[in-house]
Amino acid sequence: MSDGKARLIIVLSMVLVGVSPGQQKNSAAQSPRQAIIEMFSGGEATFRKHLTLEMQRKLEAMMRESSSSAIPLQAFTTSKSSDPDHFQAFDLGPILFSFNNPEQHERYEVQIDNEDSRGDENVMGLSLHLIRNGIEQEIPMALRFVLNMKRQEGMWRLNAITLSATLPVGDPRILDKSWWGPALLAASGATSDSTPAVVIDDRPKMSPLRAVRMIGMAENIYAQNHPGIGFTCRMADLVNVGKGLDEDGVYKFMDADFTDGVYNGYRFTLAGCDRKPAKTFRVIAEPVAGKGRAYCSDNTSNLRASDDGRGVTCLISGKIARR
Repeated sequence: MSDGKARLIIVLSMVLVGVSPGQQKNSAAQSPRQAIIEMFSGGEATFRKHLTLEMQRKLEAMMRESSSSAIPLQAFTTSKSSDPDHFQAFDLGPILFSFNNPEQHERYEVQIDNEDSRGDENVMGLSLHLIRNGIEQEIPMALRFVLNMKRQEGMWRLNAITLSATLPVGDPRILDKSWWGPALLAASGATSDSTPAVVIDDRPKMSPLRAVRMIGMAENIYAQNHPGIGFTCRMADLVNVGKGLDEDGVYKFMDADFTDGVYNGYRFTLAGCDRKPAKTFRVIAEPVAGKGRAYCSDNTSNLRASDDGRGVTCLISGKIARR
């Protein structure tokens, strides 16, 4: 891959984590997640505030010694948008940032796969997802990020970013422009003049993995809207709880088919949210036929899976599910 293409891919990744300035939080009581949102939502000054103290001192020294005000990290603070209709940040749930591209009926999401806080250190695993026409798509170049945060003087600061990209060169589909989508085509340097329009007449059902993620997000929105109730154990409460953009102007986190708890061959069950206000919940997805993987999650947004198809196994010893 040429240096130019690599730079484009990095720029795309940073664009996808841009949010509007109105979403900043008070740093005095910030969580690592809120610090990341603020860091990539403000301008250069806000970005620097969440760098380590050692890095801030180095940058100040460089600026004193140089006649230019540019800094090596300038690209991290300029590749963002302030348009709230395109960029969003989420304090709760599995999605950290989202970027809507309504012209192509696409939405990119930066999702939190896992998070580990130990004292003054925090490690957050993120991954990039593409939703087209309301359905999650397989991305030919899987991008994952690991953010290492450390707390200095009461503030969470970014200590390291690890970026990994997996390109399946053995899969012939990487030669098909329709598999990449316009944004990734632009990032890779390929042309899209002959890329056919994406038209889906018979839209497939949401995968059980995606469904569990959406249920978790809907639970967090429901709890925010009903502080006296908290999380709910009624699946019907979560239908239509939140909306976003798709080809018709809106999309629903959950289809009405979820109301009875059975969807796309899986039975979805909510538990652990009986007390009011409920501070916790558990969701499991088990194959109705008994064959296939079971999925589960809870209010910590850690998505797990078990190969035996049993929800109880998933809750007790399930492995982290990334796809």
